[in-house]
Amino acid sequence: MGAQVVRGAIAVLNVRAWIEHFRQRFGAFAVLSGTGFLLDFATYTTLAQLHVRLFAANLAGAAVGMGTVFVGSQLAVFRDSRASLPVATGLYAMWSMVAVLFASVLIDAVGGLLHTSAMASLLVAGLALLPVQVPVNLAISTSAKIVVTPLTILLNFCAMTLINGHRTLPQPVPNGKDQDPDLCADVQLRKADRPGRQPM
Repeated sequence: MGAQVVRGAIAVLNVRAWIEHFRQRFGAFAVLSGTGFLLDFATYTTLAQLHVRLFAANLAGAAVGMGTVFVGSQLAVFRDSRASLPVATGLYAMWSMVAVLFASVLIDAVGGLLHTSAMASLLVAGLALLPVQVPVNLAISTSAKIVVTPLTILLNFCAMTLINGHRTLPQPVPNGKDQDPDLCADVQLRKADRPGRQPM
């Protein structure tokens, strides 16, 4: 019974450590994704205002943004990746092609929906309430991008995690510091050898 309680407590601590590890890792990735998004959005919006189709504009913007996120993530978030850099780069390039095409199709579909007469009328009425004049084309391209972006960030993080492999998490200890397993075993042996103590 006691062993089961100990195993249960260890499992809970491991889950908490994993959640904290995920939170920190995803937080750093989100910051990088924000930077990539700004570069992506700047490229995308510029091309959209030049009346390039949203599908093509998103392809160009995503290439800039995802490239930035990949380089930054390899240096900061996944620096102890199990995958070698050439392998990770190749896998990410393949993933990027699928992800960018998927996102571009979604953005083009959302943009097409917003271009319908009913939605366009609602959008024009909404823009008329704003204190500044916003072109309808800009509002449509921006709205389409914003709707799809959260999904693409989450999928990109999952892909990067899979590509770079699972990292071994440090085992939590009561004082909150990581512990060397070899050192721990040595300490336990020394304690067992002390006079007056019976080995467990």
